[in-house]
Amino acid sequence: MDDVVYECGDLRVDPANRRLSRAALEVPLEPKAFAALLVLLARADELVTRDQLLDAVWGHRHVTPATLNRVMVLLRRVFDDDPEHPRYIETVHGAGYRFVGAVQCVAVPRDRMRAHFGPPPIARLPNKLEPLIGRERELAQLRGMLREHRALTVIGPGGMGKTQCSLEVGRQCQADFPDGVWFFDLSPFERTQDWVKALAGTLSVPTAGTPALLSRVAAALAGRKALLLIDNCDRLASGMGVLVHELLLGCPDLKVLATSQQRLAFVGERLMWLPPLGLPPAASDAARMPLDEIASTPAVSLLLTRARAVQPVISLGPDNVADIVEICRQLDGMPLALELAAAHFAMLSPAAIRERLSQRLSLLRSDTAGRAARHRTMRALVEWSYALLSADEQRLLCWLGVFLQGWAIDAAEALGGALKVDGDALLELHSGLVLKSLVVVDPTLSPTRYRLLETVRDFALQHLRLRGEEADARRTHLLYFMQLAECSHREILAGCVDEWLARLSHEHANIDSALTWAKSNGRDDEAALRLAGSLMLYGKSNGVFRLLDDWAERAMDAIAPDISNTYVRALLCSGMFKLYVQDPAVEPRLTETVALAARLDDRWAQGCASAYLALWDAHQGDLEQARPRATVAAELASTEKDDWLRSLAGLAKSWIAIREGLYDDAVDTLQPLRRVGFDLHQHELIDVYLGLCHYGLGHWREAASFSLDFLQVTQRTHNLRGTSAALEIAAFLAIRSTRADLCARLLGKAAHIRERTRVPLFSFWLIPEQEAMSAARRVLGDAQFNTFHAAGASARDELVIDEAREFLRTVAEGHVLALLPSA
Repeated sequence: MDDVVYECGDLRVDPANRRLSRAALEVPLEPKAFAALLVLLARADELVTRDQLLDAVWGHRHVTPATLNRVMVLLRRVFDDDPEHPRYIETVHGAGYRFVGAVQCVAVPRDRMRAHFGPPPIARLPNKLEPLIGRERELAQLRGMLREHRALTVIGPGGMGKTQCSLEVGRQCQADFPDGVWFFDLSPFERTQDWVKALAGTLSVPTAGTPALLSRVAAALAGRKALLLIDNCDRLASGMGVLVHELLLGCPDLKVLATSQQRLAFVGERLMWLPPLGLPPAASDAARMPLDEIASTPAVSLLLTRARAVQPVISLGPDNVADIVEICRQLDGMPLALELAAAHFAMLSPAAIRERLSQRLSLLRSDTAGRAARHRTMRALVEWSYALLSADEQRLLCWLGVFLQGWAIDAAEALGGALKVDGDALLELHSGLVLKSLVVVDPTLSPTRYRLLETVRDFALQHLRLRGEEADARRTHLLYFMQLAECSHREILAGCVDEWLARLSHEHANIDSALTWAKSNGRDDEAALRLAGSLMLYGKSNGVFRLLDDWAERAMDAIAPDISNTYVRALLCSGMFKLYVQDPAVEPRLTETVALAARLDDRWAQGCASAYLALWDAHQGDLEQARPRATVAAELASTEKDDWLRSLAGLAKSWIAIREGLYDDAVDTLQPLRRVGFDLHQHELIDVYLGLCHYGLGHWREAASFSLDFLQVTQRTHNLRGTSAALEIAAFLAIRSTRADLCARLLGKAAHIRERTRVPLFSFWLIPEQEAMSAARRVLGDAQFNTFHAAGASARDELVIDEAREFLRTVAEGHVLALLPSA
């Protein structure tokens, strides 16, 4: 079966991989906008009513007309389409929309799809929202330096535009880095090791219990021609210098572009000081210059462009040229300062802004050496902007300071109750902060996210403490994320998996912060347990086993066993993730869960824990204990009419059958459970064990077919450790087809992935793996086997995965059947 992609001009829309690209470069687009685009493309030249779009994209959920309008604005921005003279998306007033652009449908065979190494969504360059003004010369210089050197640090005071210049260089240079441009913002991190963990997480390298984490990260990046764009290194500069130097030594094709207020100080670092934007001459001299020449100077151009976003009629004229020139000069041509000032053109004249700005800045002028003077200038601007807010806006800004890495609008609304502000008034206050550029918007994510610049956030937290309201704000923050986690649990159970995986993946810093506060200053063990325990299904679906285990352990720290649902759920969460990493503590954790859940009559938790204990027993070979536990899980699943629990209990029964060598029984158990329930990770497990069972039965084509299906799901979930199981089965089949060299390479890569992720093989895989390895050694000899094994381990993941996929396809289609011994 072929997949279909749509081609519209220079845009390519790939529905199967949810990818929108222009000239081979990916164009970020939030999920709801992508879904709306697919509906329009599928019905090109037809009228699609607003109700049809709302139903197709949002289902039966109520959304406001403004939500659909915003999505259409995003789509028109992607196509660079003018709604007044549309070339692609035509508005049918009072009815809906019609896609009028030329669309070509292209069939792409599925077996041509290739594995691709590159940054996951969380580490990709953010979408460009505004043009970069006045930096053409600096961008050319940065590109040239990056071509010649492996490590480049952009230096300058806060607010000078280091981030935006570096992001633009990253976008322009993406074609030079086939393994991707990876973006990391260090502003939320307190320690350099936090960044190493974040980098490891994006590479599927385990982040807990690893003494040499950096060396593992370097191994994952070895041979990759990639660019790491590391932003806001200021507070961690010296430590980052050590880490970057070690990475560059271990990864000869890697390059690093960093931004900081001070050098990172390591051998090989090249510096570029980012100057202020070009300024107009003093007002007295500017009076003798043509207005268009003044308007074209970078600082004035930026100020006017941003000002027109809030006051479209503003223009440079004889009556305001002196004031605008002085605003630019007093702000030293600092881009962030100019943008913050531009927001106030909505309510103040240039003369009024100039007067207030000069008064505030004059109080903080200093001859102190270093960066303190510029820091005070930036702080003065924030203080000045803060003073222009209403009292309610000021208070909301301070409370928003407790969020890390941003928030969605419903999180801001959650503050309303504690602030005694109703929903509409809260949204109006929030919009005011956005319009005044104190809150930054990222509309490329769904739902739209907001954040404070770090300078503004630090300022907000200081004033929150001065108000004596930090405890109230942090408790509200904790309760919101506790309720969000509980909501995610309910909705994931109802099948809304992708939506919550996307939503919660951006909230790890907030959840961690809320949990930390609950266990320290907040002294709220109950909320901590509810928060951690409700994230079990999210963690399982997302594959963040160790992170969720850590949260559960922290939540239960210093708490005596308790007969409560919240304690049981946190205990279950910890036990489940310990099973996947084969931590022996899984047994006491889950045994306690079963006992407490039975006393509480929490049948779902009792069934889950019983099933996971049965899985552990089967892995350990204790079948006498595994059988009754699996039976209990199956009975509870039937009583509760819970498909997911039924799937889990069935998986436990299949493991018992596999351990006994009863592969037919295992297949009969697993086959009806394929794609049952919401859990993609569960779907992966069932397919891969069906593949293993068919291999055990000598059904080579079926084993290959299930492994191919399994690979398709792991590509969606980005489950690297799961992918290694498919490589194992491909290796088993390779030695049966006399491909000892391929068998050795696949086993080498599978072992390499297991070592990187620190998730070992379950016992059922050990016998066929040893048989395949021994057979390959007999054919090749130890020396050749070791050579092929090492070559597979060191090869790029996607190359070996593609080789395995192609081999599995040929087996599934029967092309090598004649070479395989019969069952």
